[in-house]
Amino acid sequence: MGALLESLRALQEVELQIVDIRRQLAAKQRSVQRQVEKVRAAEAAFASQREELRRTQMQMDELDVELKARSARVASLRDNLNQVKTNKEYAAVLSQLNNEKADVSRLESRAFELMSAVEAKKKALAEQEQVVQQETQRLTNLENQHAQAQNSFAERLNTLLRQREEASAKLDAKTLELFNRVSERYEGEVMARVLRVHPRRQEFLCEGCNMSLAAERANVLMTRDDLVTCDNCGRILYISNES
Repeated sequence: MGALLESLRALQEVELQIVDIRRQLAAKQRSVQRQVEKVRAAEAAFASQREELRRTQMQMDELDVELKARSARVASLRDNLNQVKTNKEYAAVLSQLNNEKADVSRLESRAFELMSAVEAKKKALAEQEQVVQQETQRLTNLENQHAQAQNSFAERLNTLLRQREEASAKLDAKTLELFNRVSERYEGEVMARVLRVHPRRQEFLCEGCNMSLAAERANVLMTRDDLVTCDNCGRILYISNES
């Protein structure tokens, strides 16, 4: 392998380490973002449940006012019942009293239902508040892990970036442009080894994509230090000393 391909191999070694660090940091950042969405969802659920509880409590308050009014009406009718003078008046007041008592009974049943609903919603709200706290704590932990990873990798990444600049300086602009383009496509895996399929036949394949290569391309690499790419995947080809 000539000087050109050796320089490219050296640059790729640095590039792969940079890509790996950035991949790890990106994965942690994605974890943070996913957790942010979980916190938002938990908070939205908490707000929705709190609003439902507020509406139910308002219904209870309105019902309580109506119950008090109905109870006062029942008490008034009972007083009237003791003051009527004729059977006809007695029957009329008694009918009103029974209707009012039936309405009060119905409202009391509804009040009991609302009271049970309020208790259930308070319990659910308390549980959801715990979920929000737990998800928020997980978010804090993930953010701390991300920050720690950034600090941990900072010095190493800066060193690798300097090494990348030094290695890149050994290549011409056209070669470096090709390298960067392929690196972006394959996450740093720019180069691919040429494998000989059969020791006695001129059959070769690209290790990067496992597709066959024309013998002419392999022969160029055997005889010259040229830039040769795979027709299929576009990676820069090389033949190792062991091939």
